[in-house]
Amino acid sequence: MIFALLMTIASMFLIQTVLGMGQVKNFNKYYSEMRSEGKVSIGRSKGLIRTGVVLLISIDQKARIKRVKKMQGLTVFARFKDVDGLEGQHLLKVDNQVLDHFDRFTTKALTDAQHVYRVVQAGGEPPKPKSPLQSVLKLFKRKEEVKQ
Repeated sequence: MIFALLMTIASMFLIQTVLGMGQVKNFNKYYSEMRSEGKVSIGRSKGLIRTGVVLLISIDQKARIKRVKKMQGLTVFARFKDVDGLEGQHLLKVDNQVLDHFDRFTTKALTDAQHVYRVVQAGGEPPKPKSPLQSVLKLFKRKEEVKQ
C-alpha cells in the first residue's frame, strides 16, 4: 500500500518535471526568437494559488513595443500566445486606455517589465524572483515582527 502510494507520488513528480521542461523549452523558443529581433523586456506576475503571467515584450532602440507574447495559467500546460493592442506604445508610457483592456495580472506583469527595463538601462541587474518557499517564510517573519 505504502509502496504504491510512493510510486504514484514519484510518477506524478516525474510527469510534472517533464511537462515543466516543455514549458521552459516553449519560453526559450520565443525568447530566442524575439531576442534575435532586438531587445526583450520580461515581466512576471507570480502567484501561489492564482494565475501567473509572463510577458515577453520585444522593443526597438527607442523602447517602442514591437511585439508581445503572454503566458498565463496555473499549470504547466500554459503556453505563449500573441497579445495585441500594445504595439507602437512606448514601454514606459503605455496609455491607460490600452491598459484597461487587460486583466490585473497582465498589468502587473507589464509594470514588472517596465521596472526591469529601467533597472537594466541604469546599469543594474534585475532582482531575482523569490521562490514560493521564501514568500511563505517572509509571511511568518512578518507575524513574528508584529508580535514583538
